[in-house]
Amino acid sequence: MLLLALVSSALASTVVGVDYVPTGLADFAWVEEEQLSGTGVAARDGLLVPPLRSFVGGSWGRNGLVGGFSMARISTTTITASVGTRSVRMGLRPSLDYRRWLMDPKSGVPLAYLTAGVHGVIPHANEVADDPSNQEKQALKESADSDRNRIGAFGAQLGVGAEVRWENGLGFGLRTSLVATRSQASDDQTRTVSSMIYPETALTISFWF
Repeated sequence: MLLLALVSSALASTVVGVDYVPTGLADFAWVEEEQLSGTGVAARDGLLVPPLRSFVGGSWGRNGLVGGFSMARISTTTITASVGTRSVRMGLRPSLDYRRWLMDPKSGVPLAYLTAGVHGVIPHANEVADDPSNQEKQALKESADSDRNRIGAFGAQLGVGAEVRWENGLGFGLRTSLVATRSQASDDQTRTVSSMIYPETALTISFWF
């Protein structure tokens, strides 16, 4: 995020804003079909990729670069009379999008653009216990490795959008994209690879300066 802010400072215009992606029937069906990762912090679990998402970036001429970053972390400590256990599950999701406006940007008129980008989820999982046996250490490691595989993912998006900017820098727009994402889960015996392609439409509020 700091690198993106440094890059945007060298651009002709800088933008900060939020995308709002409404929750739909597909999200409820995803939960009903028990398709969540079980970790709470994977992209499809709802914490890491919420409906309201912030972004920052900039533009030069008809070109623009915007990026976002989100993090979800769950830490659990369990203490009993004989042992204590601690587990951490975390996902970091950076994203970067390139925009190409179809006309010179100016205030008061609709500005259409094409957009393409990439995103990924960097996983972290750790599980420790007080004075575990070798067998318990192995079980804890396997549990953490399995969840780490379920959290990690990468993908790309391609879409179109339009926005209107006013003289005070405020902008309002609509963007629709086709998103492709890939993830995997594995253990000692099986390896499951999942890929998904789906549409995503967002309302955008931004401020240009």
